[in-house]
Amino acid sequence: MSSTPDGEVEGNTAEPAGSQPPAQDEPREQMSAEQLSAILSSPGDPALMALREAISGADPRTAAALHELLSDPARVRAVEASGLLDGEPRPAVEDAISLTIDALGVSYAALNVITAEGQTNASVAWQPGKPGHKGTRPLLDSLCVYAVVSDSMLVVDDIADHPVLSEHSTARNGEVASYLGIPLHAADGHVIGTFCVWDTEPRHWSSSDIALLTDLSVVVQEAVFHD
Repeated sequence: MSSTPDGEVEGNTAEPAGSQPPAQDEPREQMSAEQLSAILSSPGDPALMALREAISGADPRTAAALHELLSDPARVRAVEASGLLDGEPRPAVEDAISLTIDALGVSYAALNVITAEGQTNASVAWQPGKPGHKGTRPLLDSLCVYAVVSDSMLVVDDIADHPVLSEHSTARNGEVASYLGIPLHAADGHVIGTFCVWDTEPRHWSSSDIALLTDLSVVVQEAVFHD
C-alpha cells in the first residue's frame, strides 16, 4: 500500500460489510433447431431480427441452432434428392422460371436452394438488358434464407424502408429493392429453397401478384419433383 501525493491511499480497499462480488454472467443454455423454428414461425419483424442475428453470428446460440436446422440429415437428403444442385439442365424448371418474368412483369425470377453453406441458384432468369448471373452466395447475402427457415412467404415492397432488412447487403448495393419469395417444399415436407422474384425498384406486391406467384410456384414444384 502507498500514499498518493494528495494523501489518498492506493491499494486494495476493504469491501463494505455484507457486500458481494459482482455475479458472473451465467452461460445461456444452448438453443435447439426446434426452438429456433418455433421462434421463427411467428410472423413479424422480431422473427426476422432473430434470424438476422443467427445468420450474422451476432447471437451464437441462434447461429448454432440455424446450422443444426439447415444441416438436418433428412433435410440434406431432400436437397440431394431434388437434383437441383447437380448442375444438370432442367428445361421444365427453366421454362417455368422464364414464364414468371413475363407473367408478373418482373426483372428477375429464380429457384434458389439453401444449404448450411449458402445459397445456390438452381435456375434464374432476367429481362433482356438487365445484368444477371447464376451462382452462389453466403447466407449473409441471401434473402431467400429468411423464407426457408421461417417456412413462410417473404414480401418486401421497399427494402430501403424495411425495419429489419434495410441494411441487408442486397439493399446496400442496389441489387434488390423489392422481393417476393415462396418456400419450396420437397415431397417429405422439408423446405429446401425458394421460388422468388425481385426488382431493382420498389414495388407494391398486390394480392393478385402474390396469388399468381403462388400458382406459378406449384408449376415450378411440379417441374422440380415430377420432371
